[in-house]
Amino acid sequence: MGELSDIAKLEKLVREDYYENSDFFSIKYKKSDEYVTSIPISSITIGGFYFLHYKDDSNWMKYSPVFTAGVKKIQNIIILYAINLNFMPIELRVQLFDKFMTKETFEKNIPLKVDLKGVYNELLKFKMEYSLVEYVLNNVVSVHKINMNVVPRFLYSGHPVNRYDPKKLYSIQSAKSSDRTKRHEEISKLMMTDLIEIDEEISEKFDVLKNHIKRVQNNIKKL
Repeated sequence: MGELSDIAKLEKLVREDYYENSDFFSIKYKKSDEYVTSIPISSITIGGFYFLHYKDDSNWMKYSPVFTAGVKKIQNIIILYAINLNFMPIELRVQLFDKFMTKETFEKNIPLKVDLKGVYNELLKFKMEYSLVEYVLNNVVSVHKINMNVVPRFLYSGHPVNRYDPKKLYSIQSAKSSDRTKRHEEISKLMMTDLIEIDEEISEKFDVLKNHIKRVQNNIKKL
């Protein structure tokens, strides 16, 4: 098919399937099952898809469909680094993860084999590195794990509160291009320090500083 046909097909999916899928997952977040399962924070693994209900003023952060890439401890703060899919146009979500998905991924429902550096490098190719966001784990209200068998549907969805607007997403991408160098320097410094295992710290009690910390890319603004 040509580019025009692909665009028309995508627009049809967005109009019809996106809203249906969003309602489907919204119901699951209230009553989980084997495909969308409520789990404790300590059960999060790297390379998985999750929905986070997060304490934040921005709805794009408060209701976050994410892909997990790494965990770090900065001072007394445990931080999860994840791609916030709210910042990515649907077609780019599919392209980004397509190379990592195998038949075994779906058959065994296993996490993708990734690390923070590899994920970041892939995002650079799409000029979407700012979608890699940090989450202070103490501010995570709830976590739902997405079974790999429904990930294709998950990628074509969002929380009903957040309206999908591809034009806005591409305008954000354009606006963020001006500070890519600074953002790249910050994330490069971050990756020079060691990651921690996610259950190394959060399975025990920990205190988190109450004041806000600067997000690594400083890219999240109230929307």
